[in-house]
Amino acid sequence: MRALYLGRFNPPHKGHIHAIEYILDQPDIDEIIILIGSGEKAYSLKNPFTGGERLEMLTTIVRKNFKIVQFYISAISDINRNTIWPANVADLVPSFEVVFTNNPLVKQLFIDLGNKEVREIPHVNRKQYSGKEIREKMVKGKDWESSIPEEILLLIKKYKGLERIQAVSKTDEVEEIEHNKI
Repeated sequence: MRALYLGRFNPPHKGHIHAIEYILDQPDIDEIIILIGSGEKAYSLKNPFTGGERLEMLTTIVRKNFKIVQFYISAISDINRNTIWPANVADLVPSFEVVFTNNPLVKQLFIDLGNKEVREIPHVNRKQYSGKEIREKMVKGKDWESSIPEEILLLIKKYKGLERIQAVSKTDEVEEIEHNKI
């Protein structure tokens, strides 16, 4: 059976490897479609890497850690219409029978679609293996490298990802000063 695993992978981290291992350990799963969400978004704090960069990073992870013949990897653009999004996903990727996600909205949307089984993935050290936490640590200059596979660290360096995230985290907006604090 073929599974769909969705994420933004901004950046891919060791938690994603654990998730892929978990999915492949399921006795009924032979193949995985890894689908990069928000593939058109980049150069923002939430989505610092391009869809192509994330595709390269995930392909690198799969080639190093798994049998590449078990995978399809693709990116998809947001359509900003939740009610039709799961059907759009199903239309744009190879057929699949089960969706693996921990995102409550994605879970509900595929349940409502009605013809796909939805399963959750056990979290492994969620505080350390969270894209949001990793990006925040990158901005604050804290240790984030220990959460990222070595081969992805090299790609992040190649893309100047740390500098990019730090640059997009800054703003040129003037803060309002409250009158009672003057």
